[in-house]
Amino acid sequence: MAEAVGPTEPERPPTDEHGELLPARAESSTELEPARGAGELGPPLPPSQHAPRFRMLTGGLVGVAIGALAAAAGLVAGGGPKPGPVWSPWKPSDRDTSKGAEQIARHVAPSYRLPTGDQLVLVTGGPLKVADLDLPVRIAVAGGTGSSDNYRLVQGRSVMYVLCGLGPRCAIAKGKPSTERFLLLRREALELALYSFRYLRSLDNVVALLPPAPGQRPRNAMFFRRSDVEPALTRPLTATLPSPPPTLNALPESPEATIIERLTDRNLFAYSFQQGQDLGAFLVLARQSAE
Repeated sequence: MAEAVGPTEPERPPTDEHGELLPARAESSTELEPARGAGELGPPLPPSQHAPRFRMLTGGLVGVAIGALAAAAGLVAGGGPKPGPVWSPWKPSDRDTSKGAEQIARHVAPSYRLPTGDQLVLVTGGPLKVADLDLPVRIAVAGGTGSSDNYRLVQGRSVMYVLCGLGPRCAIAKGKPSTERFLLLRREALELALYSFRYLRSLDNVVALLPPAPGQRPRNAMFFRRSDVEPALTRPLTATLPSPPPTLNALPESPEATIIERLTDRNLFAYSFQQGQDLGAFLVLARQSAE
């Protein structure tokens, strides 16, 4: 007789040793979903409407950065910003009022010529002095035009040039005195002054003694303070006085004539030397008209 089978007892869920229920065991599957690696992304996102603008800004920033790096490399390679134009192609090798002034005189004088081709004047330069006498010299300027009253001493460091022809008393031996020749002498005195203020050390004043007309004693001088020509010292020399100087016949019709007259009309003086009680000397200047 077959053994009777009772009702089947329902299967109880597994428990641990403390009687706690364990998590249900996942059913096994023959096909498991592959795990996504760290480098795998999900489905691609739709492109952003701001992407073109972002790329444009990024490209601009990169361009600015490259430009800045190139500029920095240029400054390092070139040692800094490029200097501006030089004031003159030539300059004296010495900056004192003795050797430097003499170098300027030797450089400027040969450029000025008579219509015959001869040099206009010889030029010497250096500290203030009376001929070859080793005397201290001070400058005294009269207050009014042609007036001998109200003299005042000129302060500061000065240099003096002497423009001398080959005739008696430094007169120009060849040709005749003329307004054109006198204008050329004033141009030469102005060029001497500009070189001196630009290159000589701590210079405040320049005096240029001009040659007299034949048969007369020397009496004309050009006197410049630095403030008189300051604008011409901040731009190249050729902007004020092109090189070489114009010929004597061409000067009156050249554009330079107006510049020379404007820069020298108020700088023409009659001069004389007078001895002081202290055995020094005064170079006395009285303003006069260039007419």
